[in-house]
Amino acid sequence: MSNVELPVSGAAGLAQAVPESRAEAPAHKLALEVVCFTGNSGLTDYSVSLCREIAKRSPVALYTAQSINPQFGKMGFRVEQVFRRTRQYFADVPKYLSGVTKRRPDVVLFQAPLKYPALEGLAVAALRSAGIRVALTVHDVLPHYPKPWSKSLYSWFYRQFDGLIVHSEAARKAVLAMGVQRPMLCVPHGVYDLFNQTNPSKAAARAAIGGIAPTDKVVLFFGHLEPRKGLLEFIKTAQLMAQTRPDVKFMLAGGSDMSKHGAAAAAAFEAARHMPNVLMHDRRIPFEEVENYFAASDVVALPYLEGTTSGVLKLALAFGIPVIATRVGDFAEEIPAGAGELFEASNIAERSRVAIETVLANHAQYAAQMATAADRCAWSRIADQYLTFLGSLPR
Repeated sequence: MSNVELPVSGAAGLAQAVPESRAEAPAHKLALEVVCFTGNSGLTDYSVSLCREIAKRSPVALYTAQSINPQFGKMGFRVEQVFRRTRQYFADVPKYLSGVTKRRPDVVLFQAPLKYPALEGLAVAALRSAGIRVALTVHDVLPHYPKPWSKSLYSWFYRQFDGLIVHSEAARKAVLAMGVQRPMLCVPHGVYDLFNQTNPSKAAARAAIGGIAPTDKVVLFFGHLEPRKGLLEFIKTAQLMAQTRPDVKFMLAGGSDMSKHGAAAAAAFEAARHMPNVLMHDRRIPFEEVENYFAASDVVALPYLEGTTSGVLKLALAFGIPVIATRVGDFAEEIPAGAGELFEASNIAERSRVAIETVLANHAQYAAQMATAADRCAWSRIADQYLTFLGSLPR
């Protein structure tokens, strides 16, 4: 069950959990602005999915980047393309903030820091001083590559908001451990069903991608390809299984820039390109092609080394594809029982091999559990909880 966290007084200074069923619904329809600085990232996908459902209940507008997919502007809510590139940040963000003070929505909901949390925390404090309620969805408690000062900075940043939304109990505890006492909603990350546009069959999806035989078993590593997600361990697993299971293909799909991660990582990545059991699609996958990669796959791999959550898991849920994953972030909490295999984040390549073999040997049962698990993460439930929580924030 999702919980609304309300700060309580006392020496302990901890948060008290209140079931959402006891929270009062807002007295009127909230006028909500959702702010997402990027136009082509997982944050955008989340923002669009949330706005699409909230729009059925309350006025909502998404303020985002000019790079947003035009299809996202046809989903029943207003999209304002106000942000350009990072180099225009100091022109575009102040202009947006000035407009907010004129429009005066009931709540402004930020989807993670825009770019510079130190500056944005001051801007949030100013908006609140002007009588505008401001909330934040915490997608990652800390940056993926934190600096020595990140914990202190983000602790201060989170305390500037009227309320916070997190996706798991693990994230809630991590925020509390940073000394942050703000009203907090813990609600699941919704499934990315908006990507399932045509519900392609496995055969049709494989034909669209190419290079996959009907008898092949496909393990998918999807999203931005980088070492922190266990990319190199995934490649090692492919090496381990190349001789024993030539029918298992390891598909990598997503943009990458391995030059940022050192010569050894870049060399391993390039070598994988020539492995017979690896299908390399190292490019940003357009919105309309995403469904093919999941429909074509038998297993989704999440061998992460670090992280708070993953949108790829929500894509796997949307398409009913079993997963293998490390016990990192909220995976142990969010992966439904019987829908995948979890293992510790050590000796990952070998543990991944065992997990893949286990899932493939009992694939029908794993897939059935995954297919029935998406209801818990339905956007209709999530939107209701968001609106109740945001409406309860003090003015």
